[in-house]
Amino acid sequence: MWHKLEEAIVDRAHALIAQHEAYAKEVADENVRRRRRTTGVPALRKVVRPSLWDVDPGLNPYIVRARAARIARAITAKLKAGTYAPGRPAGFTVPKAGGGERLVSMFPIADEVISSRLFVSLRQKNAARLSSRAYAYRSDLTPHDAIAYMRSEFAREHRLFIAEYDFSKFFDHIRHDHLYQSIDRLGIMATPIELRLIEGFLRTPAPFLDANDRALNAAPREVGVPQGTSISLFLANLAAADLDRALERLGVGFARYADDTMIWSPSYDKITQAVEALHTASDAIGPQINVAKSPGISLLVLPESSEAEMRSTTQVEFLGHGVGIRTTSMRSRSVQRIKRHILELIHNNLIREPANRSQDPSRLFGGIDRDYVVLVYQLRRYLYGTLSETAIRRYQSGAVPRTNLRGVMAYFPLVSYASNSLSIS
Repeated sequence: MWHKLEEAIVDRAHALIAQHEAYAKEVADENVRRRRRTTGVPALRKVVRPSLWDVDPGLNPYIVRARAARIARAITAKLKAGTYAPGRPAGFTVPKAGGGERLVSMFPIADEVISSRLFVSLRQKNAARLSSRAYAYRSDLTPHDAIAYMRSEFAREHRLFIAEYDFSKFFDHIRHDHLYQSIDRLGIMATPIELRLIEGFLRTPAPFLDANDRALNAAPREVGVPQGTSISLFLANLAAADLDRALERLGVGFARYADDTMIWSPSYDKITQAVEALHTASDAIGPQINVAKSPGISLLVLPESSEAEMRSTTQVEFLGHGVGIRTTSMRSRSVQRIKRHILELIHNNLIREPANRSQDPSRLFGGIDRDYVVLVYQLRRYLYGTLSETAIRRYQSGAVPRTNLRGVMAYFPLVSYASNSLSIS
C-alpha cells in the first residue's frame, strides 16, 4: 500500500490540477468569444473555485502537491504501525435522475489514493468470485457489455417476462455485518492490512458539508458505504454477490450495475422465483425495495404486439438505454439532456447577442457567419470529442472500431435506431 506512495499522491494532485485548469481555460476562452460577439458589455462566466478546498487542505490539490512527501511519510508510518484511518470525508450533493439529491463523499486526496489502491488490489484478486453479469466498476467489463448482452439475449425471443425493481438508497443502507460475512462466505482474498483498511473506510463518519459541520464530532458510520470513493465500488459489488449467485442458480437472465438490476426469463414461474430471491437479498443486504419506483413484472413484447394477457412494454430502460426485443435506443432522459446542452450551445452562439441587439456586425463579414462556424465546431466536439473529420468519416464507413468514438456518442455506440424525440423543437 505504501510503495511509491508519494509519487501516486503527486500524480493524483496533478490530475486534479489539470482538470481544474482545463475548466478555467474553457471559461476564459468562452469569455473571449463573448467579448468578440457583442458591441455591448457581455455577461461573462466566472471560474468557480471549489469551496471545499478552503475547508480541508487535504482536498486542495495545489497544497497536497506541495506537501506530498510529508503526507506520504506520515501515512506510510501509520500503515506500517496498523494505526492508519482515513480522514472524515467532505460531502456534496448531485441531482438524481428520478428527482431529489444524492450525497457524495470526497475523501482527502491522499486517502483516496489509498482507497484506489485497495480497490484495484481486491478487484484483481477476486474477479473470479464475482458474477460475470455484474458489470459495475470492472476493468474487464463496461456498461456497453451489459447492453450488448441484453440485446443478444432479447433478440432470440418474441416475448419475455421482465422484472424491474429498484433499491431505496442502496449505498446508504448496506449492512456492515453483511459485508464481513460475505468476505468470509465467498472466500474473498484480502491481506490483514486490506481488511483493516476496509473497516477503516466503512467506519468513516458521515461527510461534512461546511467548516462548521467539520468542526463537530461525528460518530463512526454503523451502516452504509460512503459514495464517491473507489473502495466503495468493490464493496457494492460484494454486497450483491449472493443475489447474483441466487439468480444464476435459478437460470434466469440478468444484468446488474451496482444496485440497478434487470432480470428476464421466458418462464413466468422462474421470474417470480427471481423476484422472491431479490426480496430475500434485500433483507440480507439492508436496503429495501423501493416499491414506488419499481415497475415490477411485465411482459416485454414486439412493438407490433397491440395486446397481451398482462401489463406489457416494448422496451425496458437500463443504463441510459431503452432495450427492446429487436431494438436499442437512447433513454428519453438521455435524449432530453443532450437536447438541453445543444440548445444551450445554439443560444450562446447565435441567439444571445441578436436578442439583446448587441451583435457585432463584423462577425458576418464576407458572407461567413463566424459564430455559426464556432457552433458547428462545438457541436462536433460535444458529439464526437476530439475525432477529426477524417476519423469520423472512417467510422461511418466501418473502418474505425466503435470503442474509438469519443464525446456523447461514445455512450451510445449500440443504439440501433434514432428516436423521433431526437429532433429539436
